[in-house]
Amino acid sequence: MRLLLTGLPIRSHLVPALVPVARAAQAAGHEVAIATGAAVAADLGRLGVPVVVLPDVLAPGELGRRPELLDRALLAKMRHWRPEVTGPLDVPLFNDTLTAEFAANLLEAAKTWRPDVIVRETNEYGGLLAAEVLGVPSAVVDIAPLIGRLVPDLAERLDVLRAGLGTAGRTSARLTAGLLPEAWYPDDLRRPGHRYYRVPEPAVAPPGAGPVVLAGFGSNVPSMLSADSALMATTVAALGSLDVPAVVALGSDEAVASWAGPRPANVELAGFVPQRALLGAAGVFLTHAGFAGVREALTAGVPMVAVPLFADQPANAERVHELGVGVRVDVAGLTAETLAVAVSRVLGEPSYRSAALEFRRRIGEQPPITEFVTDLEAPAG
Repeated sequence: MRLLLTGLPIRSHLVPALVPVARAAQAAGHEVAIATGAAVAADLGRLGVPVVVLPDVLAPGELGRRPELLDRALLAKMRHWRPEVTGPLDVPLFNDTLTAEFAANLLEAAKTWRPDVIVRETNEYGGLLAAEVLGVPSAVVDIAPLIGRLVPDLAERLDVLRAGLGTAGRTSARLTAGLLPEAWYPDDLRRPGHRYYRVPEPAVAPPGAGPVVLAGFGSNVPSMLSADSALMATTVAALGSLDVPAVVALGSDEAVASWAGPRPANVELAGFVPQRALLGAAGVFLTHAGFAGVREALTAGVPMVAVPLFADQPANAERVHELGVGVRVDVAGLTAETLAVAVSRVLGEPSYRSAALEFRRRIGEQPPITEFVTDLEAPAG
């Protein structure tokens, strides 16, 4: 089987889930590659995964080369983004032009690569369109389960792109790989063809060997904040007021070197941290509620304080609250006192830890993501 995986050129969209699928396919003797933009090609290559570079597919940080694709009002807001003042960013979650270009690039690559199956990550729709044109089955690795609700006119916009490619038929995924148990999905998002898997995790630090509170907002958020944003300083000050050891990931070594904010004795500042390993020793994860981080916390059985900032993060944070595995805190108007109270609440109330541990148990019952490849090998129907 020739298995072509597709994803946006964002490391967190590709490495946690698509790379294990690619490795499993390689181990099973299949020919496999990930088709994406050049920005992540070197990272994927170092992980031993072949890459089909799509020349016109840009990473978010490269979009400045295509200013016609960017909303001027959003750009102005991003240049001065202080989420503790203005709240979450309302970023577009689907771009018609970029999706069409991804599909066109993929169709060109397919002239020589000739996939038997295309497997895309949730946010990438060019792979779906290309599969329909090529007449090959498609599948999904669901790295953003709640995002479909946030683009209500998605089906109609995809139909316009289908017409431009000369294909009119909508097709459904042959198989969708959920990365959390079915309980994560609200009832209206549970579909036939969903199967649920667990992503392999590294060995974790033993209890007592790491922070009680681990805080991180991903690798992109710190670089997006304006110079006068107080979000990171507020986070450090909040944890500094608690009598527990904490680690705050600032997003880069440069951010640590230039840090001019508070330096409480109980808070360690780091650029990047081995997040999945440290979660095994943490009592609370303070997060922006990106799906990968939420999944990693639940896999470790760690409750969360979720401070969503953009995209599907508010929906993820609300689901964390609904399932009792943490609390949601709105970023607009955020203060160190408010954040400290939320962290103390999750640390002090056993029900949050119990709910997170129950989710960990359910995750452990799921087959590994490597079995997704076996399921793809089975005849359709």
